[in-house]
Amino acid sequence: MSGGVRIRYNIRDRHRSSNRVSGIWVDATRGTTSYFRQAAKNTLCFSTRDTVSIDAPGERLKIAVARALTRVVPIYRRTILLYEKNASRYEESASVVFERLIDEGHTNARFILSSHSADFDLVDQKYRPYLVRKNSMRHYMMFFSAKTFIGTEMLAHAIDLRPANRCVSRRLSAKNINYVFLQHGVMYMISLDSESRTFFKPKKLRGIYRIVTSSEAEKSHFVDRGGYDPSTLYVCGLPKYDRNRWDEDADLIAIMPTWRPWEYNSARAHFTETSYYQFIVTAINAVPEHLREKIIVLPHPLFKEAAEGQHNPHESLFEDGSKSYDAILRRTRLLITDYSSIAYDAFYRGANVLFFWQDLEECLAQYGAGTELMIDDETAFGNVVRDPAKLSNEEFLRAYEGPQSEEHLSRYRRIVKFHDGHNTDRLMELMRKDGLI
Repeated sequence: MSGGVRIRYNIRDRHRSSNRVSGIWVDATRGTTSYFRQAAKNTLCFSTRDTVSIDAPGERLKIAVARALTRVVPIYRRTILLYEKNASRYEESASVVFERLIDEGHTNARFILSSHSADFDLVDQKYRPYLVRKNSMRHYMMFFSAKTFIGTEMLAHAIDLRPANRCVSRRLSAKNINYVFLQHGVMYMISLDSESRTFFKPKKLRGIYRIVTSSEAEKSHFVDRGGYDPSTLYVCGLPKYDRNRWDEDADLIAIMPTWRPWEYNSARAHFTETSYYQFIVTAINAVPEHLREKIIVLPHPLFKEAAEGQHNPHESLFEDGSKSYDAILRRTRLLITDYSSIAYDAFYRGANVLFFWQDLEECLAQYGAGTELMIDDETAFGNVVRDPAKLSNEEFLRAYEGPQSEEHLSRYRRIVKFHDGHNTDRLMELMRKDGLI
């Protein structure tokens, strides 16, 4: 590795912060960044990941200047900072809450959004003055100053994932902030005590930490399987559901399995050999021939990234990224999935759901000991299919053409309680009571 990559490290020092990193080495050809970092219990790790925007020397300098300025200039401390995935989207609950805050006169609310996002120019003129461009000096100063963060993803999405920057890492682990996690989907599928979800543990903050849930059942899941304090959980429903729409003439058959993280490396080498891809092929083959023109495959973003440049025999059925999930779900009449939380969104709108569980046990074993699916054959809000090859055309057509059954509606409403379009109202009132706004 080239010169200048150093880390001060003492093997006997077990009380040092885990935020320290060495200098970084950016490989522009491969688009990767490598660095040493000091992890928990003084472990020294070497990391290589995709290069992110804040790795650039100019951005690192801006971050250092912004951090220094916020220590002496008392501005932006009252800012309420909102964001969505990678600060590059404007389509989920954070955008709904942001607009409500502005509508109610909270002019200290700001939304971080990349100027490269396709959503940037679609934001209504009323709210555009309150957007903050990602990677701007204002963005960095607000990131270091803001007391309250409200987002649909973990806090790192407010700047960049896996930062190799000590100042940023320390800010992300700060305990004196308020944080409202809106969730990007109902968290009632893979159990929260799964070994693979160690990242999803209760935050220890001196500020106020709250999580939005959709029912007492989902709240209990956080408490019983995730170890969360009941007082940190809001039962109000996801704000984005207030804007959910469904076209009465919807006719798409959407296929979307959950990402299987244990197959990422395999997907990068031979994605058509992964069980993720085989699930998609199985779902396509289950659709009657005369309806296959209605199919649209919604691959997980990481799957799309891993499969890029590889031959895909079904590529014409894959969504190319030009449409938002909202636009597709408005046109979806039937969703086929394994256990993706997008099933809750699709069903809420009016679509039926088919759960294909032909390899469920094998997948749960990959998630780690103790992992369970929170729904089963008796509580699933759609037909469960364990052998898609035995699914008859008649059974498929009933799921595609028929209305949602009363039994499935009853099961769904145990998990997603609210269907009145007032989730945002309830959230705003709860945040007011806690002094967050």
